[in-house]
Amino acid sequence: MGQTYVITEACIGVKDATCVEVCPAACIHTTPDEPQYYIDPDVCIACEQCELVCPVNAIFLDDDVPSHLQHYLEINARFFQENKPVAEPPSLEQGGRLIAAAVRYADDAGYAIAVAVVDGSGERIESSLMTSVDQDLATVALNKAYSAANLQVATHQLGRGAATPAFEEPPGFQHDRLVEVGGGYPVVQDDTVVGAIGVAGSPSPQIDLQCCQAGLAALGSAGH
Repeated sequence: MGQTYVITEACIGVKDATCVEVCPAACIHTTPDEPQYYIDPDVCIACEQCELVCPVNAIFLDDDVPSHLQHYLEINARFFQENKPVAEPPSLEQGGRLIAAAVRYADDAGYAIAVAVVDGSGERIESSLMTSVDQDLATVALNKAYSAANLQVATHQLGRGAATPAFEEPPGFQHDRLVEVGGGYPVVQDDTVVGAIGVAGSPSPQIDLQCCQAGLAALGSAGH
């Protein structure tokens, strides 16, 4: 996570919404029962617009928060931990839609593919094994989805040596399941990776990737 702005004590009771109006990231929120506004540290882009317009000078960059107001970093973060909706993994119905769209794309191109959909930890939600595709390819599809979900990046980017904060093996990651060619794509909901789709069996990883994209388009997710 990069730098973030933090709303502190001076906002309490004032609750002026000017900061909300100028925020380009839409990361400043509150509820009717809360005494102040809060900035989501996972979304804030540190553009300083909120700080510039705050009428009571309640907003500081996290590195500049005065020592006696440091606890507001936790207060801001906790508000979103308690109020942000939990991102759910793809349902069975959504998994079916992902698979159907990917298979339809492959069928139109004359290819038989294996497809797997997993949740955010890489556990299989739903899979489709075409009659002309062997079990080994089904395993590759599942592992592509597993890699994309756990590393939170499309597998073709892994093959390019992607250097992003998300490209870190989480605890318990099964390295023998890592796939670094195209055909695995994260499924994203509210900026959170909630699962992934994996495809194998076409003549090239590029076509596998396109099958994934067709599935994501049907679900209304752009992936990563």
